[in-house]
Amino acid sequence: MITFNDILRAGGVDPSRVKLLRHTEKGQQLLELWRANRPLVEAYQSRQKTGFLDGVDHVACFLVSRDGREVFGGLYRVGAWEAAPPGDRDPITGEVDVHRAIYELTAEPAFAPYEDRLVIRWYLAGKHPGFWQWADKQPKPVEEIATQQERAFPGWLEFSSPVDDLDLLPRTWREVLRSTSGVYLLTDARGKHYVGSAKGGDGFLGRWDAYRGGRPGGNVGLVGAAGPFAVSVLQTFDPSTSDQSVERVESLWKDKLGARLVGYNRN
Repeated sequence: MITFNDILRAGGVDPSRVKLLRHTEKGQQLLELWRANRPLVEAYQSRQKTGFLDGVDHVACFLVSRDGREVFGGLYRVGAWEAAPPGDRDPITGEVDVHRAIYELTAEPAFAPYEDRLVIRWYLAGKHPGFWQWADKQPKPVEEIATQQERAFPGWLEFSSPVDDLDLLPRTWREVLRSTSGVYLLTDARGKHYVGSAKGGDGFLGRWDAYRGGRPGGNVGLVGAAGPFAVSVLQTFDPSTSDQSVERVESLWKDKLGARLVGYNRN
């Protein structure tokens, strides 16, 4: 049986100096958020209790998937730290903790090929998982190392897709779309536009599902539009952004693109 410690040693890293971190937050899909916005999750990870990483050379990041599996998100070298400024808020939870430090954590490129591919078994059934453990004291069995990597998500500027082909997108792309909200552009077969927004729920993917087969998705202006539709993204938002803020930006995009004058938008 291969353990994560075997992989650490093969990469020249001493497991006795590594802390394993298991990231999960109620109401959040952190693996999906990491795929869509890694810097945000890294900022979340860098905030720890003062002294938490004393005597630690590396932290190994594991993110809990929707089906409860622990997926490797990178090995980080621990550097200097500084006290979090007064009022500093956790980037994901929004909580303030006066006893928190912000650590300099640098990803080790040698372990990047395992990211989003390696899955471990964190704990035996019936035991509370905890959110951290010492690597050398808790050898984690490796359950899977994916042999095929999907094409990397191209980024929001380059992304576009026919609505009816969303099921054909790589799994990781779909997770990015499901975990991200923002303003999108819907284009019909005539090249005529509709500007809309996806807020909460299943993000862009959930909203776009309503347009399959040329359906209007509950939008009066799209009744009679020439499907099938294609979608692209105009702007994305942090998960904590209010619906009112998203709708304000959506309205600005409608003005910029003339969507009310020459497009399908009615308001």
